[in-house]
Amino acid sequence: MTTTRPVGSPRPASPWPLLGREAELAEAARALRDPLGSGVLVAGASGTGRSRLAHECWRQAGRRGHPELRVTATPAARSVPLGALAHLLRPGTDGAPPALGATGQAPGRRPVLLLDDAHHLDPDSIGLLTSWLRTRRVALIATADTHRPPGWPDLPLHRVLLRALPQEVVADLVERTLGGVVEHKTVRMLHQASGGRPRDLRELVDGAVRQRTLVPEDGLWRLVGPLSPTPRLRALIEARLRHLDPQHRRLLERLAVCGRLPLDPPDRAAARSLAAEGWLCTVEEGPHTCAELAGPLYGYVLRETLPVQRSRRILRDQARRAGDQDTGPAGLLRSVRWRLDAADGVDPDEVERAVVLARRAQDHGVALRLARELARLRPRPRSLLLLAEELYEGGEPQEAERTVRRALDESTRDDERLAAVVLHTQSLAFGLLRLDEAFALNATARQTYAGHPDEPVLGAHESALWSLVGDVRQAERAWREVAPEPGSRADVVAAVPRVYCLAESGRTGDAVRAARRSRAARRPCAAADTMVHPALLVGAEARALAEAGSLATAEELARQGYDLAVDAGAGSAQTWLAEHLGWICYLRGRLHESRIWYASTLAHAREVGLRSGEWVGWCGQALAAAVCGDVDRAAQCWEEARSLRPGHWWRPEAAMVTAWLTAATGRLVRARGVALDAAAAAGRRGLRTAQSHLLCDAARLGAAAEAERPLRELAAGSDSALVAARAGLAQGLASDRPDRLERSARQLASLGAGLLAAESWTAAATAHARADAGGSAQAAQAHALAVLGSDSGACTPGLVPSSVRSRLTARELEVALAAASGLGNKEIAGHLSIAVRTVGNHLQRVYSKLEIAHRTALRTALRPPAPR
Repeated sequence: MTTTRPVGSPRPASPWPLLGREAELAEAARALRDPLGSGVLVAGASGTGRSRLAHECWRQAGRRGHPELRVTATPAARSVPLGALAHLLRPGTDGAPPALGATGQAPGRRPVLLLDDAHHLDPDSIGLLTSWLRTRRVALIATADTHRPPGWPDLPLHRVLLRALPQEVVADLVERTLGGVVEHKTVRMLHQASGGRPRDLRELVDGAVRQRTLVPEDGLWRLVGPLSPTPRLRALIEARLRHLDPQHRRLLERLAVCGRLPLDPPDRAAARSLAAEGWLCTVEEGPHTCAELAGPLYGYVLRETLPVQRSRRILRDQARRAGDQDTGPAGLLRSVRWRLDAADGVDPDEVERAVVLARRAQDHGVALRLARELARLRPRPRSLLLLAEELYEGGEPQEAERTVRRALDESTRDDERLAAVVLHTQSLAFGLLRLDEAFALNATARQTYAGHPDEPVLGAHESALWSLVGDVRQAERAWREVAPEPGSRADVVAAVPRVYCLAESGRTGDAVRAARRSRAARRPCAAADTMVHPALLVGAEARALAEAGSLATAEELARQGYDLAVDAGAGSAQTWLAEHLGWICYLRGRLHESRIWYASTLAHAREVGLRSGEWVGWCGQALAAAVCGDVDRAAQCWEEARSLRPGHWWRPEAAMVTAWLTAATGRLVRARGVALDAAAAAGRRGLRTAQSHLLCDAARLGAAAEAERPLRELAAGSDSALVAARAGLAQGLASDRPDRLERSARQLASLGAGLLAAESWTAAATAHARADAGGSAQAAQAHALAVLGSDSGACTPGLVPSSVRSRLTARELEVALAAASGLGNKEIAGHLSIAVRTVGNHLQRVYSKLEIAHRTALRTALRPPAPR
């Protein structure tokens, strides 16, 4: 999607949309209308939008005819008796207290008083307001801080509590404000930084747009720099800090400088109080209860207020405490980091242990920083290898290449050289797409290290290379030669490609079980293993579940894996998890989401220099665009993908793009041929699952008769419910029997394959219409619209409305689709091997049957109807 507002343009002055508060607003409005109640108290932490919700409720009451009164209590007015209410009062007579002034009250309409920040109200104002409420002079809408309730007596006020907004609401809110799609990673970072508080979220978004760190790239808004608080947000946080108890502030300063800390007994009461006020949160870490700041903004502001020398004193003091009390692995990692931050000397052995611990904790930001320090203190091959891997993961491939080459040049030990070869080969294959060099380097190393205890690692890596280029049979051969011990380094390296190979060979149940075994047995390795980040095993399991037909479960698991990779700062894992989500959404027929995830794949791959990820991102976008009928975008993305792909790299995605792009340009005969030829090639490489997909695509494009039998054979040899459902669809299309097509549609819908189910329902509707079963046709077409959903964007031959398909012959429909795509009569005749005059005759009959006057109306007539 193209965003509508240029980067750096002023933000709108009007309030943001009130999203995610519909239930609370309705609850407050009901309570305000209660004739026996006194009103509503909207409570929430600072920044949760309590004033906004109360104001909206107040305005609704005004629109119903209630007179509107407004008061804002402030700390300054608190020192003046009745200071907050003074502007509403008329002086009393004969010594009587002041009373509520004229309000223009309508019959049966109490004035509604909006009182913001009721916790600042002075005692005299509380007393007077209480009397008004008890005598029903006014109805009240008050706001107060959750942790500072107002000091009035117990009144019949309905309490509405506002909590932080969930991540999905933050996504909707930011997308509506920016006028475009926002990358999922960016949404997650905004949600974590703001804590789900609408005020903080708006400040962060406004500041990031102004600073050009939140920008639209390829139709996707994404962060390209760090988030930092705006001056206004910084001032608001500083104002809250000024009211803290000194002991509480000191604890927050320690957390801001040191990060997560085990709580000493004297600090636990302060931590409970600060947690209740939303400043920090507590987590269990082994035997320790630890505390950390509730959001990065607090740390940012606190560190800004601390002089450098004070920060270093805090770090040194905390390092001493850790040496005495926190002796576990996490304590060592914290101690090393603190001493480095304090500019103190640290033993290289301790730094190396800390690097390994940071990698085990999947904290790649800390691991990279420590690895740089280790390479500076002790520039040995092992240190350089650790640094090279973290550089790859951190998106600095050129420096990583220089570092790994230096490690290769300087290493004298076999295990170090072998690890360097594996890392370099991974870089050549996955990072740079120089596959010939990668295979050659790996083969040479296997000869050199034949018989070496670590030689199976190279064999496992060869299996990974074959799976990358799309040859399951060769990958399986390499796997059998290695036969690695469970839990060994070779087993870890081959874990992800092993799952892929099992799934593609039709053994999806074995693939899921293998992924789960690998996840359960995963032991963090000290050697370089970027390509086997734990999130990648989650993604492999999700991909296997999707190919098995458990699409909803697969999507949920892939989202969990993606969030894990984002939180760990694992760039390559983010790339592949985004790619899995793009594919899963494609299988589910949600093409709009699929295009978004593939755009994220491309963005992540660029960040970390992963050219294989770039190819997949461009290819996925091209495929989804082609199925949506967006020919120009599909052609552009496909050209970008082809510019990256090595000549001998064969992947089924490429054939799918070619087939659907050919179909989108009206050449259905050629598209069917492409899909059938690619299916045969996939079979020769052992890609049985991809073969079933390509055969199903051929059937959807009109070659059901040719695809039916091989699909049935694939289904018989596979445990995948999705492969079986594809075979059922091909059978239904080949037979043109409505009962088979409806059975196929229900099966596909139960798996979550919405687009295929919609096409099957449409084909069933067409068959019913041809049999003059109008009621059944309408019902089937309604099912097609329901299962497709409103955000699919698909535009395939199988979605042409049954009211159109039933009136046209197969040849007339083919000619009509070609003409609608923009092809001329001569081009159509060439593609279909018929005379130009015959094309013209077909088109005239099409115009007559569809009751349209000319060629330009064809596109509209053939498009799938919009879901209701």
